[in-house]
Amino acid sequence: MGGSAIYWWGVQSMLTENRVIAAAFTAILVLAPPSLITFLIPWSPAGMLLQKVNARTWAFPVIIASAIYLVYYSYQLQWSWWAAQPVVAETNLVYQQVLIGIIGFIVIPALLWAPVSTDELVEQVRQAHLVKRYELQTQADIAILRATLLKAQEKALVGFANLTVAEREELAAVMQSLVSGIDRTLKEIGHSVKAVSGVALPFDHVLEDNEDIRDILDYIGDSLIGVDGGDEDEDEPKTRPPSARSGVVK
Repeated sequence: MGGSAIYWWGVQSMLTENRVIAAAFTAILVLAPPSLITFLIPWSPAGMLLQKVNARTWAFPVIIASAIYLVYYSYQLQWSWWAAQPVVAETNLVYQQVLIGIIGFIVIPALLWAPVSTDELVEQVRQAHLVKRYELQTQADIAILRATLLKAQEKALVGFANLTVAEREELAAVMQSLVSGIDRTLKEIGHSVKAVSGVALPFDHVLEDNEDIRDILDYIGDSLIGVDGGDEDEDEPKTRPPSARSGVVK
């Protein structure tokens, strides 16, 4: 790094008389290219595993693009520098000098910085596994929810009066669980927003604790399972089970 700083300072100080700007660009060329190249050329099994984990993130394409541009910039800068040196230009060693500079000041530092600590590797792999497990569990949860909704819709299309007692009880339970699930989801959204932005959303008592909604759900559930009394409707289908009540048709 010391040799790299001396080298890039000699080049940058010739481009501008502003020493602060030259020092800043020297620091960028000393640190940035090797740091980015480190992610692209792992030389150990642990580094290759870590690269596979990081390749799934959005930052990886940005790292690739930035590393390519910095190497290209370093190449152009060094070529212009060495081409302006009379001895190097006369001996046709411009490209050789440029490649040596890239290898010595970018590639080799990147290889030396590549190894990661065991704790860091274990933690990153553990986080990747947790994220993958959460994604799979979420997909399974959504699949189960879709199957439950489809089954409930099929029962509703058949007609409540044509369902057996067990099917009506199952449909009532599905409606109860859907409302409870929506309530839990709203609460989780509220907690997530509060944790990220600090803004509390009014999702603590939305559905389950609302007496009007609870009364409606209880009424629908009682109607489905035939608890409410009433007379038979003359226009009801003949296939209606004898135990069904008039509240179902309503």
